[in-house]
Amino acid sequence: MNRLYVVATWVPRRETISVGALGPVTFTRGWYAYVGSARRGRDARVARHMRADKPLRWHADYLFARHPAVRAWLLDTGLSECALVGFLCAVIGAQVWAPGFGASDCGCEGHLIRSGHAERSTIGAALAELPGVVRVVQL
Repeated sequence: MNRLYVVATWVPRRETISVGALGPVTFTRGWYAYVGSARRGRDARVARHMRADKPLRWHADYLFARHPAVRAWLLDTGLSECALVGFLCAVIGAQVWAPGFGASDCGCEGHLIRSGHAERSTIGAALAELPGVVRVVQL
């Protein structure tokens, strides 16, 4: 069983943010959702993404420090982070965005997705339909 989370934010205009080792990354206007995991400390990580005054430790922190998450979902599921990203991309028409935002040991493109048209409620609706999910909690 994987303990995953999804956090979403709105970037209102195109901007470039220096993202640690990735350097300058340009974010275009739209909804961004990050899929992460933490067997222990999942709730603490979600809380970090929902406030701006945090130390910058992980790549996603740089985006969420500038644009704190406005929605979050906690999941207990048999899916991996990569499988959840694939599901969300297929269902809401999002795309994997900003390679390097994934976990360093999974080898995927990344766990940050972008959708210019999807409402944050669309993400929640998609997660509610996700097969194999034991629990989804929206914060």
